[in-house]
Amino acid sequence: MHQSDKKIDIKLIVFTTVFLSILILFPINKCLSGPKTWENLVERKNQFFEKFKNTPFNGKIEIYWPNGHLKETGMIKNGKKDNLWEYYHENGKTKVIEFFTLGILNGTREQYGSGGQLFIKATYRDGKLDGPWIYIDPYDGWLYKKGQYKLGKKTGTWTYYTILGDIEKTEIWENGLKIFDSTDSESS
Repeated sequence: MHQSDKKIDIKLIVFTTVFLSILILFPINKCLSGPKTWENLVERKNQFFEKFKNTPFNGKIEIYWPNGHLKETGMIKNGKKDNLWEYYHENGKTKVIEFFTLGILNGTREQYGSGGQLFIKATYRDGKLDGPWIYIDPYDGWLYKKGQYKLGKKTGTWTYYTILGDIEKTEIWENGLKIFDSTDSESS
């Protein structure tokens, strides 16, 4: 029996040594770290860092409303917002969905009213409006206006609609300058 006790003691010593080595090499806070909040981070030169650290933060952000509903979530890569970011109204319904590439808006951005209805849908490229843009009345849900942006400036035909879906007016834009407005050409 004495021999088996020695084997158990050696196994216990080896196990303890391996376990402590793992804790030293991989700190427990890294193994168990979950999403962070903005309170855990500081911003320096347009990059986010964990407090008291000098390397840009990489990880997930999650913020909750006092009622427990999710308020904001997204990923940070190299200290910048990256990929999908979602924001929510206090009632839990989606408020904004947007996409980033290392801190710069890229892709579709959608805004929703507190009842969950889409009211603005826009496209971004390199942080500037670039592509289709629509505005839907947030109360009644009818398409109010639609148009295009190019490099952050209105371009092409912009159409405004009545609540019944009829065209109220059109505008033509070129490089951010309005060159035609149908209301100017109508007779009184």
